[in-house]
Amino acid sequence: LETLDSGCLNSATVCGVDWTTLPDDTVIQLFSYLNYRDRASLASTCRTFRLLGSLLCLWGSLDLRSYKFDTVAAVSLSLRCKNLQRLKFPAAGSADAIVSLQARELREISVISGSA
Repeated sequence: LETLDSGCLNSATVCGVDWTTLPDDTVIQLFSYLNYRDRASLASTCRTFRLLGSLLCLWGSLDLRSYKFDTVAAVSLSLRCKNLQRLKFPAAGSADAIVSLQARELREISVISGSA
């Protein structure tokens, strides 16, 4: 596939929309609606989205209740989560992984027992 100047693949133009030309604040808003896995996935598509997807403002709150959250996932998120303030996670097996996040600004933790 051909690469554009922004570093995004030419396939970023879908249905006549060139997603790489969206204003930064629009892309950041889009990121804010995604769960953490989709956020990381979108950020890996091109240089522009990688820069915008790594902004600390997007990683202040995480809801991990729907996911298996283990130490491997925590380590991969730790660089993004230095600004983490709110965290929701399932109680089963996640407590040890939370330590791996190395979140310095954590203010609120919600543990949901019985979640998988």
